[in-house]
Amino acid sequence: MSLVAVIPVNGAIEQRGPLVNISAGEYVILNGENCPGFYYSTSTGTYYESLELYFSEDGLIEAGNATYTSKVISGSTGFFGKKYKVFEDGLITENLVSYGSRDLQQGNDYDLGNGYRLVLLGINDESALLELQKDFLPVTSKSVDEGSKFNFTATINGNKYVILEGTLGRVLNSNDPVVSLVSVNQYSTAPIEIKVGDQYGNFEVTEVTDEKIELKNRVPIRMNPGDYVTILENLIDFRVADNVYKACSYNMTKDVINSYKIKGTSLTVNRSDSSPDSCVWTADSFGMLYYDLENDFSTERLELNLDDEIDWIREGGLVYESSPVRIPYKNPEMKDYGENAFNGGYSVLGWDGEKYAYLGDNQGIVNILMDDDNDRRLYSGEEWDLGEGYTLRVDDIKSDRVYLTVLRNNVAVYSSIISPGNSADIGTHTLLYRKNVNGVEIPLFSVYVDNVLEGSGNSCVSLRYPLHFSESPLELKVGETFGSLTVVETYPHIRLENKNTLNFGSDLKVTEEIHLGSFEKTTGGKLSVTFFPFMNKVEKVDSVLPTTTQRSIPVMSLEEYLIGN
Repeated sequence: MSLVAVIPVNGAIEQRGPLVNISAGEYVILNGENCPGFYYSTSTGTYYESLELYFSEDGLIEAGNATYTSKVISGSTGFFGKKYKVFEDGLITENLVSYGSRDLQQGNDYDLGNGYRLVLLGINDESALLELQKDFLPVTSKSVDEGSKFNFTATINGNKYVILEGTLGRVLNSNDPVVSLVSVNQYSTAPIEIKVGDQYGNFEVTEVTDEKIELKNRVPIRMNPGDYVTILENLIDFRVADNVYKACSYNMTKDVINSYKIKGTSLTVNRSDSSPDSCVWTADSFGMLYYDLENDFSTERLELNLDDEIDWIREGGLVYESSPVRIPYKNPEMKDYGENAFNGGYSVLGWDGEKYAYLGDNQGIVNILMDDDNDRRLYSGEEWDLGEGYTLRVDDIKSDRVYLTVLRNNVAVYSSIISPGNSADIGTHTLLYRKNVNGVEIPLFSVYVDNVLEGSGNSCVSLRYPLHFSESPLELKVGETFGSLTVVETYPHIRLENKNTLNFGSDLKVTEEIHLGSFEKTTGGKLSVTFFPFMNKVEKVDSVLPTTTQRSIPVMSLEEYLIGN
């Protein structure tokens, strides 16, 4: 059995962690390197959190066999996906800004929350007078020289703790004095106290020391095929496949800032030896790539190959490939559809993490807008929004006959009368609207008309297996460029490679959606480079941009706004 790790919050972006086996005897470790919901620094590779799971039986974790650990490293820790500063054992406060930067202008204060603010009182040559205020009343003032470090403390629970620290970068003495603050760390003034015995959902705190915070599950966790199970409340859920013991997928809280970097597993290579190196990511190690949980397959693969002692990517060294997989129709009557690439089923593949239908060599791919086996009931006169301007309308229901119309932008494009069990467009139940797309006839929309439900008032019709393809294909031709890569093959799979040498760094755009980040470390005279793929997801751009209003959001490092880094 395998499963998908999920972080749940209402309206959150769904992210998938690694696929894991949950059969009897399996021991699984999820952490910041392989599971993007946990805090992970994309500049240093630092992470604090891990979740260890032991399955004593298929899909069963006995009480005490799930352990969530948050390590304390150099006075910092991660807790439920966020970075915290440790004030003292069991007292932690959220690291709101981590090594960020912003300009501080006279008259435009730095709002720290809970009534605290940092104010620029004035400038004198190469120094600045900074003041911490609480509810607009002075707490403390400091004169800070350009290039010098500073910190400000606040009294919390009777003790003084640092809530802001950084370095005064540049001082600009003009009509509107302004200073730049760099390497800024801001900590919340509302700390969290964690004690042994505290409960977080089905987990209980079992240990709090200067080295770690540990929680264990106090009740057994059972997972069966098709289940969606909460593991750590508001952090990780498991979605189990319907027919295999696999699972994985999670949602991350959006809070106030709705911008996310969703990363895959970090892979580290040694660049000090003379051998070539390679890194490979699939849906198993990069959760934003497409994975069919129901049929247990993935199609996308990202591969990086580096020559020895070369600090760039040679031509053809970066490859993105997606191989179509044939699947049957959910609607049993569609097996008799016999046109081209859609004969008895169709081929699907992932493209930048999204599910598409493959039309064939140089024919492109089309988005699959709808494909499920859920029941839906429509009454006479009711319309069903199918996406991309299409709707399905029930014009009338007479005895065992259903009068249906497919509309595009409120204009009828196809009508049919279905008599369930007797006559239909295909088989005895199915409405089928076909359309030619890029020279290929596709079953653009089909639905199984199950039966007519007659009532004392309006009658309704029960519908199943809706399948709707986009009529706007993404054309993929050899020689076309997407991001840093060029299409080199479109059959029997889609393959893209870099045609020019590339420099790797913190953000290399691979395709239109996939990025590749990296950072270097030197340990014991040996150089290593860590690579990680990621996708950016932005819900509301305004929320992450600095403003000039009194309640401004400072410009910060990516770590503060982006998930999984």
